[in-house]
Amino acid sequence: MFKRRTDKVIEDLVAATCGLQSGKRQRHVYAQALYGLVRLAKAEQLLEMRLDSERATGSLASVSRRRQTRAILRKIGMDVRNRQSELEFGQQYPEGKDDNA
Repeated sequence: MFKRRTDKVIEDLVAATCGLQSGKRQRHVYAQALYGLVRLAKAEQLLEMRLDSERATGSLASVSRRRQTRAILRKIGMDVRNRQSELEFGQQYPEGKDDNA
């Protein structure tokens, strides 16, 4: 007796693909590969559903991402300000280089 709906479909696919002359091991390996594919599809579907619900509700993950982005931008701004303060005011060209050269 089949426990899941996919059991019958997988059994039919194994019979159609492997035929009656194939060995038990080959049929078992093929069936397990199909079960693995079904599990992967379920996991992907659950992940997509979770991401869709997060997008729809504007969950805390987006708040966290925005906070991280702001922190990175602040750090970049601090780095730029520090580098600018190291430069001499009004110096256009590095030492030894002239516009006329």
